[in-house]
Amino acid sequence: MDIIFNLLLVTVMGLIAVIAGMFEDLESDVASTSNPNSQVQLAPQVGKLHKLFNRAVSGEPLLVGTMATIAGTICYCLLTSNTSVIFALLISTLIATTIQVIFSITSYMGRITSQALYNQPLFMDMLIKHLPTMAAHAFINLFSILLLSYIMVYLLNPPIALTLPITTAFLGIALGSIGSAVGDIHYGAEKLYQTFEFGAGISVSNNGNITTVSPLGSRNSIDVVEFCSKFAGPLTGLCFGIVIFLSFWITMVFGIVYGLIVSLILIILLVVINMLLERKSRNMYGEYEK
Repeated sequence: MDIIFNLLLVTVMGLIAVIAGMFEDLESDVASTSNPNSQVQLAPQVGKLHKLFNRAVSGEPLLVGTMATIAGTICYCLLTSNTSVIFALLISTLIATTIQVIFSITSYMGRITSQALYNQPLFMDMLIKHLPTMAAHAFINLFSILLLSYIMVYLLNPPIALTLPITTAFLGIALGSIGSAVGDIHYGAEKLYQTFEFGAGISVSNNGNITTVSPLGSRNSIDVVEFCSKFAGPLTGLCFGIVIFLSFWITMVFGIVYGLIVSLILIILLVVINMLLERKSRNMYGEYEK
């Protein structure tokens, strides 16, 4: 019965991880945390004034890991004080989300005002429009990470040999890394560079030369997150969900030693499939045009 219960928990963990990955990626899109951020930062220097959110001070792994650790630490303190689990999870997530929103406000205003040299205005309506969307995505993301960590530490049998804050830190860093890598495939660059041919890459001479006009007025980061919700968000969630599910499922079914062997076989198989897919794509579409 224990293995059946654990497998059910692992399945639930995989679904929670999908949600966490999806909303982490979309939150970083609306706040311009990763790949597009450098282009948004460069835009005013080449005369492209914009109404895109520009938050990033550090990359996604550090940001998500830090906020998840804050939530995990607060939740751990509440749980040790015999607070109900639901209350501890919600309050911890709410506090961490509030801190992330404050961080977003200060970093956005600091970055935009530093571009006053290039006549980039500070649009206060940007904060009013983007912060609620950002906060909603961040809350779901952090709550999912916290709930995932709680299941690992308190419900699995046997539980993982880590405390709740450490588990949330590792999961936050891992998720931020996946969002920064997988989500970057369709992470807003296509939306920002619609005037250039897709797949051709962006030359250094065109850096910052982004599209700032949308069909309904000035382009903003909500336009970008709407675009990324069709592919980048679900793909990031799927990747994180598969990582969490397979990491626990393999060891539970095959044990530690055989689980490592099966994991190695899966990695080799995925590398081969990726190589064959890339080779087929290159043969079908050819190299990029010069």
